[in-house]
This record gives sequence, structure tokens and C-alpha cells, in this order.
Amino acid sequence: MLKGQVEYAKERLVKAVNQVLGIVRRNGRSRRVGLALVLMTLLGGRASVKNAAETFGLDYANLLEALGELEDAWRDYLKVLSGLVKGEVAVIIDDTVDHKEYSRGKDVSPHGNYWIYCHTHGRFERGVQLLTVAIVDLSTGRAFMVGAFPYAVRKMLDLGMVTEFKTKIDLAREMLDVLKGYFRVSKVVFDSWYWSEKLVKDNVVSELKSNRRLLRVESVRGTLEEVEGHLRVGDLSPGVYYADLTLGDRVITVKLLVRERDSGTHAKYLYTTDLSLSEEEIEEAWKMRWEIEELHRDVKALGLEDSSFWRRERLQGYLTIFTIMVNVVRELIGELNLRSVEAFLRFVERYLGGPPGLMKIFKLR
Repeated sequence: MLKGQVEYAKERLVKAVNQVLGIVRRNGRSRRVGLALVLMTLLGGRASVKNAAETFGLDYANLLEALGELEDAWRDYLKVLSGLVKGEVAVIIDDTVDHKEYSRGKDVSPHGNYWIYCHTHGRFERGVQLLTVAIVDLSTGRAFMVGAFPYAVRKMLDLGMVTEFKTKIDLAREMLDVLKGYFRVSKVVFDSWYWSEKLVKDNVVSELKSNRRLLRVESVRGTLEEVEGHLRVGDLSPGVYYADLTLGDRVITVKLLVRERDSGTHAKYLYTTDLSLSEEEIEEAWKMRWEIEELHRDVKALGLEDSSFWRRERLQGYLTIFTIMVNVVRELIGELNLRSVEAFLRFVERYLGGPPGLMKIFKLR
């Protein structure tokens, strides 16, 4: 890589980190503490608070305390982001497991770790269940992670670990209402697990399970579909329909697309509450959901899973740092023509000098 490119990378990194630093330091913490929290994600090896404290010569307990004061800093970030994203956005809601393989978690523990069944690995593992939220700028196609929030499970409530119980649907509704105060939300995209009267009330694009019962089905051509026995989504042949379903104590009509998957063995059942959307618009909106899977991959590549905490406010502060920094790193990856977060971290190590180089760049020694 040419010297001019390296200098440009330094300049862009300094500018981006200083913008994040402004958010992190609003609680009055020192510049050194703020930088340690922000640069923690770029250290390589382990992106843990302990590693950051040792690298930057700070008191570990003081850094933990500062992290616990960042629980609501993501709202400050939303304000900054809303100044960049002016047009309409699609909100994507999902969840993921924040694996804590080497944590101190037992069956359930006070620092938010507990045994979770991981569908990716096909086994029970220690971890934290996170609700993740992203937006897609519909004018540019750029995706931004805007939040990651740990949510309690019923077992934690039963054991007295939490006093206020919120399901992931409750939390998703709360986050969606917050986002509407900052962005022009035109549609909401989530998977079939989120079928609820609390969420299916906006311009939604989602998927139905094959066993979802239908009250009435009419093809877009105006013909009724006759199905023997109980009418279920999985009984429908490929096509486009208007379907009536129960949602809580009421009935709603959705536009339903039944599509064969590429293998031809399993169908997919996409629906929207916006009956004016075309088939192409529905499928295009559904494809946006992949953006949050990419964000999950990238934020974990930064080291999201490298720390566990006894206090949930510290966990939330840690998640806030990674939420912001994954967007910063993805932007820098594009500007430097790199291929991945891993490639960016190698770039930091090779061309910026790793932790000693970062300390020199940001005048920490």
C-alpha cells in the first residue's frame, strides 16, 4: 500500500474516531478514557475492557465504571446519524446470540449470561440474547446498525435476576417507536418469529410460518382458493394472494407471496401489510433483511464476544460502543477498498502499527 494511502487512512480514522469520541465523552470522562473505549474495538486479539485498560495504562475499575455510564449514549448516536440519513429508511429487526463461551456463566448468572440454544452451532452455549436493530437508507442502500439490546428470558425473571420483564417483541416495539422520532420510517422488516399485534401495525414486510392458519384467501386475480380441511399457509400453491389472518383479537388482510425456493423442496411465504406493494417491491424489501446478518458478522469480527459483565448497564455500554464502531469500520473498509472487518484489523496492525501505532496517532504517549 502506498504511503499516501496510509496517510489518508490515518486522517480518516482520526476524524471518524473523534466524532465517536464526542458521543462517548458527553458524560464528562477524560479523553484518554474515551479513546480507550472507542479504540478497544481495533486492538485485535481480545477486544475486552481489561485488554484496553492494560494497553492504554488505565485503571480497569475506572474503565468499567465509564462503560456503565454509556447505557443511553446510543440515543446521542441516533441524533448524529439522523443528520446523515435524511431520506426514508427501512428498519430491520432481528436477534442474535452474543456467545460467551469462556464466561463465568452457569445456568443463569447476574452478568446477563445464561445457557442458550444456538441454532448455528446446534447446541446449548453460554451467551446473551440480543435484539438487534438496523436501518437501510433507501436513497443510497447503505445499512447502519443502530442498536443491540440484551433481553431477559422468563427464567431470569423467575429467579429474581430482573424485576421488569420485557420480551424481545416488547423491546422491538419500544425501539421502533424511538427510531420514528429520528428517521422517516417507510417500512419495517423482520422474520416470522415477530408476528404480534405489537409489531404488525406499520408497513411491514415479513414471512409467515407454513402452519399459520388463514381465515380466507383470495388470489390477486379475484378467485377464491379452495383448500380441504384447515386452511394453512403451507397448503397454498405458488402465487400471489390476499389473505385474512387473526392478529390478537382482530382480523387483518395481508398481501401474501408464495414462492418456491431455488431447490424446489421448500416454499417461502412473504407477506406485507401494505397492499399497494408490487411483488418485486415485497421481495426487494425482504432481501434487505440480509443486511442485518452482515452486520451481525461484522460486529462479532470486531470482537463483540470478547467480554462479559456482572452488570447489565456495563454490557449495554459495551454494546453501544460496538454498535457505533461497526458502522465506522464498515465505512472505512469501503473507502480503503478492503474486503472485510478482518482485513481492516490486519491493515491497522500492519500499516498503522497496531496498539502502539494507535497510541502514537492519537497522542496517548
